[in-house]
Amino acid sequence: FDVVWGCESGEHMPDKARYVREMTRVLKPGGKLVIATWCQRDNATQAFTAEEESALDFLYSEWSHPYFISINDYATLMRDTGVLDKVETDDWAKNTINSWRHSIWVGVFDPWPVVFAGPRMWWKCLRDGICLERMHRAFKRGLMQYGMMRATKKQPVPATA
Repeated sequence: FDVVWGCESGEHMPDKARYVREMTRVLKPGGKLVIATWCQRDNATQAFTAEEESALDFLYSEWSHPYFISINDYATLMRDTGVLDKVETDDWAKNTINSWRHSIWVGVFDPWPVVFAGPRMWWKCLRDGICLERMHRAFKRGLMQYGMMRATKKQPVPATA
């Protein structure tokens, strides 16, 4: 492929290295790999407090995420493929933070699908609303980051005679 775009899928992958390697495998030389995913703050630069560990555990279990990694961890995984070049990263949390609360308000503005779905859906939506708000707060205080990563797959080196 000329471009491989992984949008908000890395957080669901139990093997992040395999996820990056597989996207790289299907990318043609000179192609672009772009990943947008939820990341945790880099624990190597600032250790998590007990409260932050608890907040992460809630987010893992409530939405069935295996675990999050940092933006720097993704950059390392991309470089470790040995075939990705020009690895660039950024944190887009400030650009995306409003979407968390917007997701809650969408349900408030058009509640009828939920109302008619019955009590089971009411419970699910309540739990999702709470989780969305807790995710918003995790992003706002810097525990979570919105990782944007990109790289180019290297051209093969021609064999010399």
